[in-house]
Amino acid sequence: MGKGKNKKKKKNKEDQLPTHLAGVQLPDELREVAGAATQLMRHPLVSNLVTAGVLAAVAALAEDENVRRAARSAGEEAEDMGDEAVRTASRAKVAVKAAAGAMGQRLLDEVKVAADAKKAKAPAHAG
Repeated sequence: MGKGKNKKKKKNKEDQLPTHLAGVQLPDELREVAGAATQLMRHPLVSNLVTAGVLAAVAALAEDENVRRAARSAGEEAEDMGDEAVRTASRAKVAVKAAAGAMGQRLLDEVKVAADAKKAKAPAHAG
């Protein structure tokens, strides 16, 4: 009989959680379980089962009138909020244009005053 070497399974780095997440050190046990779950989710049969479960849940929710009504209401509210955002942005655009125009005019006035002052200080050349 030959001596068998203890071979550890190679761990795929993609299947492991980081040692720290959001500044919190994750326990090794949690990292191992998460890695095993990730490997399991890559199996085609498991991913098909999960997909079927999600689709069944969505179909059940779609049949519920209360859920459809709530989704419709949420969509209408989002549309109203979008319309209000457009109106607010339009008002802000007008205000910014007016402010930029006033600032530009003020800058031109300052440049003109500075140029006039420079001309006044310059000695006249007699010819």
